[in-house]
Amino acid sequence: MTPRERLIRVFKRMDVDRMPIRLWGVDPMFPVRDDWAILYQLTEKYELEIIRSWGPSKEEMSESPCDLQTEEKIVSEKGIKEIITTIRTPKGPIKSVFCQPFSGAPGYTVKHFIESVDDAKKWLSIPDAGLPGVQSYFELEKKTAGRAMLMIGIDEAMYTVQRHLGSEIFGYWLYDERELLKEMIDKAYHEIGNLVKHYLSRNLGDAYGWVGPELCIPPLASVRDFYEFVVEYDRRIIDLVHNAGKLTWIHCHGDMKPVINGFIEMGLDCLNPIEPPPVGKITLAQAKEICKNKMCLEGGIEDGIFYTMKPEEIKKTTVETIHQGKPGGAFILCPTSSPNTAAKLPDYVIENYRVFVETAVSVRDY
Repeated sequence: MTPRERLIRVFKRMDVDRMPIRLWGVDPMFPVRDDWAILYQLTEKYELEIIRSWGPSKEEMSESPCDLQTEEKIVSEKGIKEIITTIRTPKGPIKSVFCQPFSGAPGYTVKHFIESVDDAKKWLSIPDAGLPGVQSYFELEKKTAGRAMLMIGIDEAMYTVQRHLGSEIFGYWLYDERELLKEMIDKAYHEIGNLVKHYLSRNLGDAYGWVGPELCIPPLASVRDFYEFVVEYDRRIIDLVHNAGKLTWIHCHGDMKPVINGFIEMGLDCLNPIEPPPVGKITLAQAKEICKNKMCLEGGIEDGIFYTMKPEEIKKTTVETIHQGKPGGAFILCPTSSPNTAAKLPDYVIENYRVFVETAVSVRDY
């Protein structure tokens, strides 16, 4: 089997020749960091599986439906660059401020676009965006052949809204402005649905994938919130994708115990990353028992262990995780995050990744 065939079969819960292994975010065709060089080499040497994401190129994107202005401000005493973005909506401007450290560490938002009901009404007045071009997908498909599964990256309706609000206001509005939240999520879903139909009409992708549901699960949100604002919207996107003969993948950190059945009910094909205790409250083996071959699981290896464990502990944890996930198939071994936690990976972390990969490869065959 090619890696592409293997991943498609595993998403469909079909038999495969070996357990897929993936280093999430590591794709030798698109190297993003010099310190990942050994990870790229391991991926090619052992033909690890790759899920290669596609989105339209900058040149293929349609013009913004509103005037959008970006300015940068260097705050040298703090060692950061402020990126200030203003959207001039038909009902007035909304603004965000993002801080990017010079060190290369992850950035953070200090001001979100929506901080009041008035801001929300301005955002709701933004016209629908135009549909992008897709020619770059077919170029990527030709280059990829059987080496990787091609996944169309799309947004998620609830997350689109949450991202503009921030977790604090989103949490309050689940109680104080629930109908307004629903109106906003309806708008986001409408645009995402149109985009997915546009892509499907051109037969793009093996799978469609998105992130974000983790922002609407306990403890920030209730299970009721998850069903109302995630399941009911994501189910519709999954139905569109399945009706076109394609597959679906969702990334959701956190404790899956209260919500894993919701992902099964929405018809999801593959759930990532299934974090082990103490982050989650169910083990990989328990998650597999709940799914009972109704949904593929990907993950199982907490990203933090590469920084906290010694090589012999990495080997033991890898074997234990495979022991839980491999039997019966429908499982992809993968760390719970891409290796971008540090601005530069320490040598001992790279060595731990090597131990993880080589241990997994030694026992991946069925």
